[in-house]
Amino acid sequence: MKRIIIGVSILLLLFTSCSNLKKKSTPEKMTGAVMELSIEEFQEIAANHVDQEINVSGRVTHFCRHGGQRLFITGDDTDKTIRITTGKNIPEFDVALEGSIISVRGIIRELVIDETCLAEWELEVLEGTGNETQGHQDGLDEHQKQQAQLEGGDQLTQIQSIRDEIAASGKDHLADYWIETIEFTTEK
Repeated sequence: MKRIIIGVSILLLLFTSCSNLKKKSTPEKMTGAVMELSIEEFQEIAANHVDQEINVSGRVTHFCRHGGQRLFITGDDTDKTIRITTGKNIPEFDVALEGSIISVRGIIRELVIDETCLAEWELEVLEGTGNETQGHQDGLDEHQKQQAQLEGGDQLTQIQSIRDEIAASGKDHLADYWIETIEFTTEK
């Protein structure tokens, strides 16, 4: 199961330019202080707080060296991580952050992959115009490329794997949540 979840997470990274991305906002409004969350709490509430500002702290476990625009943090439960991306005022993260504990103030973002998105990707692959998707793979670091190859093989197999995940979820889509950074500080 963990292997499938890791694979789907990596595959979700490949879809960041799908033309059918949906962002949903909740009617809940934050007033006063920004929510302070643990990594575990983030996993539980992210779907209900898309586009809202939060604070979260954790240890940087992985830094994406290609462009420096993504890193991953973990808390006490090292099996749970959050992807952190750069924001408007932060062009890239410094590799020196790897292993550090950071506090991030940012916005919860969501990527939704549904059948329409998968059908578009499949059509691109079948027509040989899937260079856009290939570009996403080029943006992955070596570890992520190896993991994607282990998990899915060719693109049509990856598409079917995601369809299977959607079917198994009982929903009509898969969602990936991350934090787009407004600002961060290093605690260590």
